Order: sequence, then C-alpha cells, then structure tokens
Amino acid sequence: MAAYSLSRRGLSRNRPRQILLGITLLMLLAASAHLGMYLGYILLQLPTLAATYVNPQMILDRLSIAQTFMRRMVYFLSDIIVVWRAWVIWSNNTAMHVFLAVCLIATGASSLTLFIFNFESTFHGTHYPLNTQNFLGTFPLLVTNFAATVAIGWKLWYYRKNVKRYIGRSKDGHTQVESVLILLMESGAVYCVFWILLMVGDYGYYGGSFEFEWFQPYISALYPTTIILMVSREMTISEEVLSYGSTMSISFASGQSSRTMGLSESRTRSRSRGGRESAEREGSDEDGLSIGMQKPREIAGII
Repeated sequence: MAAYSLSRRGLSRNRPRQILLGITLLMLLAASAHLGMYLGYILLQLPTLAATYVNPQMILDRLSIAQTFMRRMVYFLSDIIVVWRAWVIWSNNTAMHVFLAVCLIATGASSLTLFIFNFESTFHGTHYPLNTQNFLGTFPLLVTNFAATVAIGWKLWYYRKNVKRYIGRSKDGHTQVESVLILLMESGAVYCVFWILLMVGDYGYYGGSFEFEWFQPYISALYPTTIILMVSREMTISEEVLSYGSTMSISFASGQSSRTMGLSESRTRSRSRGGRESAEREGSDEDGLSIGMQKPREIAGII
C-alpha cells in the first residue's frame, strides 16, 4: 500500500520519492527475510527433541548472524526515513542537517559495530561485555529517533507561532499542515516508547532472556510505511484545499477587474489611488499568506 501511494503521487521526475520507494521495498524484503530466518531458527531445533540427537548448532549460529544483519538493516533503513522527514521539514537549516546527519551516522556505525561483535563472539569465541552490546544495540537508535521527533516538534511549535494565523483552520481546529506535523511527532514519540521498552528489557531484572527484540524489526518496518499512507492522505486533503483557495482568488480578481472597467475615468483615478493603498495593505497579508501556503509543498517532500 505504501509503494502504491508513492507511485500514485508520481515517480518519474521525483528522485527523492524514488529513493524513498526503494528504501521502503528494501526494508520490506529485509523484514520478510528476518521473519523467515526466525521461523527457520525455531524449526531447526525441533529435531533435537527426537530420540536420535541431531546437532544443528552450526546452522543455528549462521542463522543467528544473518538475523542480526537483517535486523540491523531494518533499523537503519527505518531511521533513514525518519531522519529524512525531519531533514525535509528543516530544509533551510544547515545546523539541523548536520545534527541529524551525525545521529544517523552514529546509528549506522553502532549497528555495524554490534554486528561485528556478534560475528566475532559466535565464530571466534571473542568475549564482549553484554552491557556494551546492549548499549550499542538500543541507545543510538533511541537517540536518533528522539532527536528527529524533537526536531519535528520544534517545527510544529514554530509553525503555530509564525505561520498558522495566515491559514484557515479545518473542522478539528488544526490546519492540514499542522495535522501532518502532529502525526509525525506523535508517531515518533510512540516509536521511541518501543525503544525504551527494548532497553528496559535488555537492562531489566531478567536480562537478555526477557526481551522484546523478536518483534521490534517488524514494528520498525511497519512504522515508516504506515506514516507514508497517513501523511499521503493528509497531503491530498491539503492540496485540495490549496487548489480550491487558488481558484477562488482567481475568480475574485477576474470579477473585480470587470467591475473596474465599467467605471468612469475620474472615478477610476480616484479609486486607483485608494486601490494602491489598499493593495499595499493587502499585499502584506498576501505575502504572509504565501508563506503559509508554501508550507504544504515543503512538507510534501517527506512522501
């Protein structure tokens, strides 16, 4: 559904949307592969319950490493989409871009390091502290998602303070762009809660035996694709509102022009002077309105 939504909005001349579609499909394949390996890991242990003992440990070790790789790939691809959204929303802020890039690089580096640790400990017997592995596995991902969520929340606050007064509200009291920003911020907060639960499972009383990571890759894969569908719906409504507003503006201008042509020359000159003053006053409002009207186009870059 997410791939269809992106395709429906047009792909031929939109490189970011093409990349987003590619990341979404790759994440789907990685999550599906992880699920298949997880089921295979369970099924391979069933023969050990038979009378004739079979030792599948070597295959299980390889499957475990492959699962770790797929799991980390899903996490990283999901974070790319999350950071991308915050990046697009802060399109003209270099400092924010640098901060988000550092968070994403740290996430990728920690995931790669954790994969190397697991590989070395599984096949070469190298021992690494469990707390270090747990830290690398959850903390950078939590920080990256929290940072992106805070960045979106900051933009929402800025939008309400400086832009919202120029745009009409919807029935629920929010503008369409505000609804998109609220959706991104609230969904990001819920996603951060899952990472907090995962960290609690790693450092909790029961240690690694009581963990949530078996289902976290699927949540990480579903989270961005679900937001793509929901944001696509919000942006479609927003574009319809903008199109309707632009049509009304053109009709109003056309009607006023025809009325002006029917006036006498002296009256036209008199109204012309007043019209220029009125236009100057209205121009400032239109400039402010254009700032707000451009926001949906900027936010649309996230899908």
